[in-house]
Amino acid sequence: MTARRAMLAVAVVIASAMVAPLAAPLAAQPASPSAPADAEVAALLDRTATAYTGARTLRAAFTQTLTTSRAGAPLRSRGEFLQQGARRFAFRFTEPAEDRIIADGDGLWLYLPSTAKGQAIRMPRGAAAGAGLDLVGGLLTEPTRRYTVRAAADTLLEGRVLRRMTLTPRSGGAPFTTATLWIDPTGPVIRRAILLEPTGFTRTLDFTQVRLNARLPRGAFTFIPPAGVRVIDQAALLGGVVPR
Repeated sequence: MTARRAMLAVAVVIASAMVAPLAAPLAAQPASPSAPADAEVAALLDRTATAYTGARTLRAAFTQTLTTSRAGAPLRSRGEFLQQGARRFAFRFTEPAEDRIIADGDGLWLYLPSTAKGQAIRMPRGAAAGAGLDLVGGLLTEPTRRYTVRAAADTLLEGRVLRRMTLTPRSGGAPFTTATLWIDPTGPVIRRAILLEPTGFTRTLDFTQVRLNARLPRGAFTFIPPAGVRVIDQAALLGGVVPR
């Protein structure tokens, strides 16, 4: 493998590994012996998508767990997720501290000093959706047209019934082979998502304190590489130009 291909492989693995939340297991039990109808959960998914895509901003705390079929301990992290439209989002980690994944509208920055010290990776804008990082622009854009939606058994959490459903892509190129969502219909908000990815990773994301149209911190989607950090431009490695 050439040095160029090796760097690209590292970028893809890092992108895949750092998007999922640490899953503190839901203290849950079946809410009823039967699942709601597929049409009912599909309607709820559409309603959730409308709420998320129609909001000016999204702000939530997240925890993440990433596991693989290969041997190895799960990768765990937590922090705050911010989104503004379908092109700008940020995972600002508190564990590991200083790690950042930021889509600034023009490209995707991966700055993960916990695993790749002294470097930041700049990827083309389309890499965000391809890696499954863009919650609004990816998962929640026309979901019932893009995915086959099937109902699963509901879950009772803290006195609230969460509707569980599975999503299977209708065509190739999706960042996951199957997604399972737990949606609180009173929001409606996504409380958990488990993504089975083509890479062999299983990504579990748990969201709390979900706020639509929340005020975001200044510079939420701006990343300036710290002094001395080497920037690896993936588009340049591919012989292209990162869109600006």
